Amino acid sequence: MRIAVIVGTGLLGSSFGLAVKRAGLFDRVIGVSSPAVVQKALDVGAVDEALPLAEAVPLGDLVLLAQPVRRILTLIQSLNELLRPGALVTDVGSTKAEICAAGARHLTRGQFVGGHPMAGREVRGPEGATADLFIGRPWVLTTTGTALTEIVTALGASPVFLDPAAHDRMVAFSSHLPQLLSTCLAAYLSGHDVKQVAGPGLLDMTRLAQSSYELWEDILLTNQGNVESALDGLIGEMQSFRRAVGQGNASSFFERAGQSALKLRTP
Repeated sequence: MRIAVIVGTGLLGSSFGLAVKRAGLFDRVIGVSSPAVVQKALDVGAVDEALPLAEAVPLGDLVLLAQPVRRILTLIQSLNELLRPGALVTDVGSTKAEICAAGARHLTRGQFVGGHPMAGREVRGPEGATADLFIGRPWVLTTTGTALTEIVTALGASPVFLDPAAHDRMVAFSSHLPQLLSTCLAAYLSGHDVKQVAGPGLLDMTRLAQSSYELWEDILLTNQGNVESALDGLIGEMQSFRRAVGQGNASSFFERAGQSALKLRTP
């Protein structure tokens, strides 16, 4: 019997449970989380049963760590003795360098592969979970040639292989910067009454600002250097844009931006 253990049955963990169950990849899916959260995961069918960490992990052929980054780092330090020898351990953390270093150092009984599915929703928790969450989305893996590649593919995601440092540099631009830009814009607008004239563009631009600091605190702390570099670059670009607007010559920015936006949307 193949068993998957999901430690952290929030949005990503529960979506993973729903997806692997639909794909028939495991005979049994066990959830580990707080009583209230894991009960919701049971209610939506993301896991078959709930067990404490010390009882669940030794049963797992695959152990998925689906918690905030610093909780994953803490858990990795005490997980090794619980693992079934040869178990595959992975995570969904939004930064990879510190997690992968900890995995290599501490998880000697199993095989650790850093992972990051580039998927999510504004709705948090098991109630927002869906088996379709990963379809068509990139799923970064830090190691090639493992069974995890086949699992990710079976869930409809597209495996992308990156070393941890490269991953953290890239997501600072592709994921963290959009979040911080949306957050900064919404925070700035909090002092301006524009609701009566707010159109879909503003709603689209501030959608990510609904994310909580609790969710993002670990990301910013564990990828601080890359995030600061990305912010510095964006601030410099905005200052150049400000000068171009003042000179009535912003056309090159719109042209370059349009080409970049089109490239992102072209298969």
